[in-house]
This record gives sequence, C-alpha cells and structure tokens, in this order.
Amino acid sequence: MSRAAGARRIVVGVDRSFAGMQALRRAMQLARREGAQVDAVRAWVFAPTWRPGTLTWRWQDECDRAAVVYLRGVFDAALGGIPRDVTVRLVATQGYAGQVLVDHACRESDLLVVGSPQRGRFGRSRGHVTRYCVTHAGVPVIAVPAPSWARAATIRRFARDLERFSR
Repeated sequence: MSRAAGARRIVVGVDRSFAGMQALRRAMQLARREGAQVDAVRAWVFAPTWRPGTLTWRWQDECDRAAVVYLRGVFDAALGGIPRDVTVRLVATQGYAGQVLVDHACRESDLLVVGSPQRGRFGRSRGHVTRYCVTHAGVPVIAVPAPSWARAATIRRFARDLERFSR
C-alpha cells in the first residue's frame, strides 16, 4: 500500500505493559478506520556504567536491532503478529521515550498514541512518558489506559476470590 506524503500517520509508543499493548491495539483500530500508516516507535537509551558516553556508536546498530526484535515481540503478544492490512513501520531510536515520541510525531496530520498507566496513590499518574507527551506534543495525543481486567484492584479482587473458592 502506498501512501501520499501528507497522509495521516499514527505514531504509537510501544512497550510490553498492559497499557502499552492496549495503546498498540487502539492505534491499529484507528489506522484501519482512517486508512493511516502506523509508526511503532521503541526508544532505547544506552548508559554504560563504566564511563558515560564512551563507545556508544559501537553498539548503536546492535541496540537498534534488539529494539526491532522487541517491537516484533510486542506485536506478537498484543496482536498475534504484524497485521498485513495496515502499513506498519517499525522505528527504533536512541533517546528518552517521551522526547523520541514527541520528536517523531512532528507532522501536522500526525496522531500520537501512548499507553497510560493507572494512577498511583493520591491520584498522581505514574506515567512520566505519557505526561511528557501530553504536555510537549504539538499534535493530538491519545492516552490509552490498560484494559479494566489488568488494573491492580481487579487483579487483587480476582486473587482474593480465587483463594476463597479454592479452599
């Protein structure tokens, strides 16, 4: 499928969390509905412990390949593989996740989709990447929560019920 240069592009941040996989599913639904291309982005940071900034260029290609393998694994876990009916581009970039996502979603017609972890104590969100994207992106951002069954209260309730019924 070829796309015009100004066609809509959906940029999705990919990780293996429940919220991250739900964001990937949502991005694919939107891409199918709008006929858009999906850019699945995985950011990675190389921080050597012996001396910061030394010889990172030697491992750049290997880290990029590992990030692409990671992306394929998340597609397998969330969707059973990379769908054939949507144009998907796997993007592995060195940098901090929020900044990489905001920089990648730079076109006016882009849409940024990120997973939103549940709120922690006192109502504060634990998702610093989501918070960064929402506050710094120049394009619309969709923050997708984890599925209801994956939220901590539901899991605790399930474990409690399972323990009670297994006696």
